[in-house]
Amino acid sequence: MPDYDAILDHCKQQLAQTLDIEISGIEPTATFSSLGLDSAMAVHFIISVEEWLNIELYPSVTEDYPVLDDFCRFIAARAV
Repeated sequence: MPDYDAILDHCKQQLAQTLDIEISGIEPTATFSSLGLDSAMAVHFIISVEEWLNIELYPSVTEDYPVLDDFCRFIAARAV
């Protein structure tokens, strides 16, 4: 399974693509809401992470872990 850094990189790439923003503008300390991620986009983002890692996440995971860093750490712990 990928480590935290690989998960963070993948998530930043997916968020940049989903939100149509530059990846350089995405900091690990950013909240999903501050980046402009709405609930429909969050579902798309979560599905992309699930498919990449072949794990199942619950729909409100981005609400429970609203900071990108926290989300990636949660995913890294699940992906072990």
